[in-house]
Amino acid sequence: MEYSIYDYLAIILRRKKAFLVAFVLVFALALVGTFNWSKYRSTATIQVVPSDIPEGMTVPQGMNAADLMQALVDQRITQIQQIVTSTSSLVEIITKFDLYRGMRERTPISEIAGGMEDHIRLQMVGADIANPAAASKLRAGQMGAIAFTLSFDYYDPLRTQQVTNELVSRFLDEDLKQRRAQARETSAFLEAQISETEKSMLEQERKVAEYRDEHPNARPESLAFNRQMAATTALTLQNLQAQAGSLQRSREDLRGQIASTEPYTRVIDDGQVMTTPATQLKALEARLAAISGQYGPRHPDVVKLKAQIESLRAEARDEGQTATLEKQLSDARAQLARAEKVYGPNHPDTRRAEQRIQALEARLAAASRGRNSHRLIKDDADNPAYLMLVAQMNGMEEQLNAVRQQMAEVQKQHDQYQAAVAAAPAIEQEMAVLTRDYDNSVARYRDLTVKKQVADMTAQMEQSRKAQRLSVINPPEVPTQTRPPRKLLLVGGFLFAVLCGFAAIITTEVLSRRIHGAGHLAAITGLSPLVIIPHIYTKEERRRRRNRYLFAFGGMTAAVGAAVMVFDRVVMPVDLAWTLVQLKLGIN
Repeated sequence: MEYSIYDYLAIILRRKKAFLVAFVLVFALALVGTFNWSKYRSTATIQVVPSDIPEGMTVPQGMNAADLMQALVDQRITQIQQIVTSTSSLVEIITKFDLYRGMRERTPISEIAGGMEDHIRLQMVGADIANPAAASKLRAGQMGAIAFTLSFDYYDPLRTQQVTNELVSRFLDEDLKQRRAQARETSAFLEAQISETEKSMLEQERKVAEYRDEHPNARPESLAFNRQMAATTALTLQNLQAQAGSLQRSREDLRGQIASTEPYTRVIDDGQVMTTPATQLKALEARLAAISGQYGPRHPDVVKLKAQIESLRAEARDEGQTATLEKQLSDARAQLARAEKVYGPNHPDTRRAEQRIQALEARLAAASRGRNSHRLIKDDADNPAYLMLVAQMNGMEEQLNAVRQQMAEVQKQHDQYQAAVAAAPAIEQEMAVLTRDYDNSVARYRDLTVKKQVADMTAQMEQSRKAQRLSVINPPEVPTQTRPPRKLLLVGGFLFAVLCGFAAIITTEVLSRRIHGAGHLAAITGLSPLVIIPHIYTKEERRRRRNRYLFAFGGMTAAVGAAVMVFDRVVMPVDLAWTLVQLKLGIN
């Protein structure tokens, strides 16, 4: 059976109910899906503004800017994003702008905040460098993001813009708060470190001063001086020892002359000349032998003679012992002078010679204490030649004592310089340890001071908004289009609903068993009808038909009004849409 255009129109009019039912159902589903899937998106662009002050003016020479403050690049932006999009922050935003009102009645707000986080998007905007060679020379901070976009999706365009603006404000506030807090904490930390370093420096300065007071010759430049003075004092001591030896030899010569010179003028007693103590001793012994036969042993004259004889004998013994010790002492000093000249002052032979001289001097002093120190010299001598020799020897003794005293002082200085030279390595090592610790503290103090100055400058730059910061270059605007566009989705849903309506017409027409029209009857029976009686409408039928038209017109008017209301509430305000239409059409 061939169908004409009129047959198709008749089928459409006859199956209009199936068409309308299928169209309404499918288009309703398309509307629900469109309004639930397509949302408004408001986007803001935030730029990473570099510091207004050149890097060389705030960063010391040789220091890396990345060590002073963290660059506002991908990592820092991501950290701030985690804070801004935290559950507590999103709950505050949901409550403030009354978002997801229907969902909050049946869903915990924490779950709603988790779903809201999926609707917040942050995308980095990096710098595109065409020259790869130039890009390879840049630091990581220079290759990072120069800006980023922050967007939010929601059903209401006005609230979408408000929420996006709130997110941007929180992003900027959090960045500013972190930067200022970081600057303050850095400055406070460096100030505490500087205070501790100052205390350590003062303590080390005190230790160095005390050590220098305990060791005046502890300076490194004192070692050469001590060595030079030790050599000088050794040479001086050698000269003094040679001078002392010369004086001792001269004294011994004078002693020999004094010993060979008669201290008295010639006195004759009983026909004998009384000169030396030995002569006097012989005379007294002879006299004692003469009177012992005349008097008893307790006679006063016998006792007196015996006392005189014992005194003269003791004097003779003391003089012999003293002369022997003086001769040995003279020989020992001569040996010391030769040893110092040949071996030097620190040789073991020289040390043994010095020890022997000290022992002989001690014995000579003990012997001198046992008798009159001037026993050799007669106090009652009256021989002028003898007295002149005695005067010369006394002067020689004074010179010798002065030289010995000077030798003792020089020897003491020499020992001090030698001890300083010997202790110099240990003192220098200890001093080096103290000085090294102090120098390290000074270097650390200078480094901390420079960093503190930079931290203070950074804090001032943060307060005056001259440092690296975030700046909104494209604030969020009220969106006029959804993503995906609702118009496109609605057109697609309308076309799909129309197709579904025609599919319903075809399905119902194919499944129907009714005969419609003369052509259909002729196609089935093969015979055309003789007479076709048209349908005659009664008055009641015409009334019902008129009412249906009026009901359809009212329904269409209500549908248009509902569509306008839905467009005003969901898509955009009607006055804003009319304004956009006028702008596109060029109507003032």
